[in-house]
Parts: sequence; structure tokens; C-alpha cells
Amino acid sequence: MSRPSFRARPIDVTQSLSIIREVLDDEQAIHREVDHAHKNLDSHNEEVLTKPVDSKSSKDGKDKEIPIPEIRNVPSYEQDYRANYVQTVTYLRSTTFGAPEPEVVEYDLDNEDEDWLEKYNDGQNRLPGEKLEVMMWKLETACGEVNEVSMSNNAALAAEKGQIISYTDKCAAIAGTMALPKERALELLQEVSGRPAILEAVYHYWTAKRGRTGKPCLRRLQPPPAPNDNNPFNVFRQREKTNRPQTRRRRENDQPSFEKMRQIRKNMEMVYAIVELQLRREQLKFEAVQCEIDAQMLQITLRHEPRTLHEEVESTYAAKPSARALTSKEAEWSAAKPMSLPLSQVEVVMRSDGTYGLGGERYAMA
Repeated sequence: MSRPSFRARPIDVTQSLSIIREVLDDEQAIHREVDHAHKNLDSHNEEVLTKPVDSKSSKDGKDKEIPIPEIRNVPSYEQDYRANYVQTVTYLRSTTFGAPEPEVVEYDLDNEDEDWLEKYNDGQNRLPGEKLEVMMWKLETACGEVNEVSMSNNAALAAEKGQIISYTDKCAAIAGTMALPKERALELLQEVSGRPAILEAVYHYWTAKRGRTGKPCLRRLQPPPAPNDNNPFNVFRQREKTNRPQTRRRRENDQPSFEKMRQIRKNMEMVYAIVELQLRREQLKFEAVQCEIDAQMLQITLRHEPRTLHEEVESTYAAKPSARALTSKEAEWSAAKPMSLPLSQVEVVMRSDGTYGLGGERYAMA
């Protein structure tokens, strides 16, 4: 009797699978080949899906029937899903999960705020520091929003007239508090504290601080540094030309660029020469220390050894590199004569004031 078999093919999601309910013996079982890389997983799933039965009904003690899932009726199904419910094509996303997220206060008290708060409280707990942070943050965010709207309107009016708002005017508009009325500011502060004296004190302190510093208290609301500001400690500087289509500068092959490249090469060669001089200095310091050590060790050895061995000890120490005699070139060395460096190929010369510098054909005496 031939065993039926079928070719392994991917499962079609549009067709229903046939469920085998009768028990097949080994001769009637359908054998199939698994061609993909999940053979171990399929064998594990087949073991899990088979149910152990009585050993008399099956040879291997397992039932070949695919288990049918149990169906349970949900009593609240009619209330959970109405008759007019339409299933969406996307995932369901909840706008809130649990408790709503608290507002994150971005403002932190600085030393000036803490000094003012300590002076205002005067040993009492009139205004906690957390409430002052919330008040300053609310004032800053509200003033930043109205200033942004006001600046956009002013920019539109200036564009109609063909004018350009300067960087100084922009900074002054951002630092100003006139766009936020006092009544609106006090109304915002009433959400934190209901005492009018505290609201007035905080509002006047906030306006005085912005007027004294000339910029908002929150860092993200402060304007960026001016394009012509050369202070290296001021970050987030704008580009020189914000409306430039390309951000990378083109390389120009002209005389000023050539002179700049020559100056850069000269500076790099000078750095290379300085490093070489430092290397030679450290080598000479090491040789001097080694000579001092050998001389002291020779004195100690001659003091403890008998006189008959002095010649042998001196000959041993004379063969060391520290006892090498100076060459004629080293003996004729003079500080006034220029010295050439072999690695960087530059000369070290003495200036008229007694200091040293780099000279030669490529370097001018500065």
C-alpha cells in the first residue's frame, strides 16, 4: 500500500486547514518533509500538541489527534462590544494610562533666587522653594509664548516694509516682559498661591531679574549668541549666513588661501620641532641620571672591594655607555651656533636677546 504524501508549500492564509479527527496508524500516516530551518521547533510543537493516552490505544503512548481549543462564552460580551461597534484597521491606543503625567518644572533656583527667597522669608516659611520654582516657570513659559507671537508679527510687518530686525532688537524683544500683562501674570500665579502679597513680590522679582540680566531666565528661551561673537565659551552660535544654500564652504585656490596653508604648515613643523626638542631633552636628562647612578655605584664598589680588584671594576664600568667620551663634534658644541634637528629638518638658532628660536631657510627670525 502506497503512503500518501504531499509537497511542502507555504500555508495560504485564505484557505482553511483540515482537522484530522480520526486516529491513523503508522501505515496510514502522512509523511511530509520539513524543508525550512525550524525542524527542532516543529518537532517540539508536535510533542506538545500530542496528548498522552493509554498505551493500549497507541503504540507510542501518544494520541495523534490535534487538540480542539475549548470555547467559553463571555457573559459581558454584549456590553463590551455594542451592535454598532466597528473594528478599526489600526491598533487601539489609549490616550491616558493610569494617572496623568505631572507637569515637569524646568526652572531650578540659582544662588540669586535662593538669596532673595531667604531674605523674603526672613526665617519664616512664607514661600517654599518648590513653589517659587513653579511660579518662575509659569511666568517664563507664558512670557515666552506671547513674545514669540509678538516677534512673528513684528517680523511680518518689517518684511512688508522691506526692513530687517537686528540681533539687538531681537534680544531686547525676547528679554522684555511688556507683552505679558501684569493681570495675566498674576492670574497664572494664583494657581500656585492665593496670597496677593506673595504674587506681587514674585512678579516684581521676576521682572527685575529679567531686566537686570537682559535675557530670559530659562536657558531654552534665551537667544543664541551673535554670529560675530568670538567668545569660545558661548555655545550654540548661529552660522554666519543662515540663508546659505550649502553649509560647507567651498575651497578657493587663491593667494590668501595659499598663504594660510603655508602658515598652517609652518606652524605644524614648528610644533614637530618643539616635540623633537622635548624628546632630546628627556633623553639627555635620562643619560645624566644614568651617569650619576653609575658614578655612585662605582664609588660604592671601589669602597667595598679590595684594591686588587679595582682595575677590573674600573674596566667594567668604563665599558658602559655612561662612561663614553665626548666626540669631537660634541666637544666643539657652542650655544651660539645653530643646531639642526634631523627629524623635523629645522635649525635652532640663538636670537640677539639670548633666547632660542627656529631659523633657517623656511623660518624667519621673529
